[in-house]
Amino acid sequence: MDLLIRLEAAAIGHDRPLVGPIDLAIERGDFWGVVGPNGAGKTTLAMTLLGLIPPLSGRIRFEKPGLRFGYVPQRHTLDADYPLSAFDVALMGRTDRIGLLSRPSAADCRRTMDELDRLGMGAAASRRFRDLSGGEKQRVLMARALASEPDVLVLDEPTEGIDLAGESDMMSFLRDLHRAGDLAVIMIEHHMTDVISIVDHLCLINHREALFEAGPIGALLTEQRLSILYGRPVQIDECQERTHVHVREQGPGDG
Repeated sequence: MDLLIRLEAAAIGHDRPLVGPIDLAIERGDFWGVVGPNGAGKTTLAMTLLGLIPPLSGRIRFEKPGLRFGYVPQRHTLDADYPLSAFDVALMGRTDRIGLLSRPSAADCRRTMDELDRLGMGAAASRRFRDLSGGEKQRVLMARALASEPDVLVLDEPTEGIDLAGESDMMSFLRDLHRAGDLAVIMIEHHMTDVISIVDHLCLINHREALFEAGPIGALLTEQRLSILYGRPVQIDECQERTHVHVREQGPGDG
């Protein structure tokens, strides 16, 4: 066991607790899917695990000295008048290794290009970031996160703004990344069917229901738990060797 992050009796939130106290352990090689309705506390949990928001009570422990994070945000805004290239944006992932007043080394540039190539964006390295499509921007931001050589990769809706084919490609990439087993992945995603096709652990979070459960996907992927999570009847079906999650329509007498 290579434990990376532990939450102990932690209440998470900004000015007031949203969820807690909760206990959670993240190990190298884990792939966590964080799911719940809009505004349920998913991004707050991610920010806490990144160390950007301290717990309001309890504590968070980073078990490895110099633990490194890569983060792909839900939305990313760069000044449209600032002509950064795709390569420039991806190279930002090396900032803490380069230093603010130093120039990137050949190794920094090579690692950045390797990640762009891995995500199919090497040919677009010199294009302006602002001119890329939503899916292309998301792949550049993924390259930026991976260029930092993280121990923990945190993804906040990585398929946002990506078409159906691009979404499938991104999920396949993440599946292969997880199989390598050299980092922990924590992914917030609304598309439950996509989430459960690649993760091995789930966090169910909805602060409105004071709900937080975390554990192996086999234990948490039940219609009863998901129905409580979303406040609507949920149905889980198996079709062509894939698990699908559907919200059932409520009849006049339901509720």
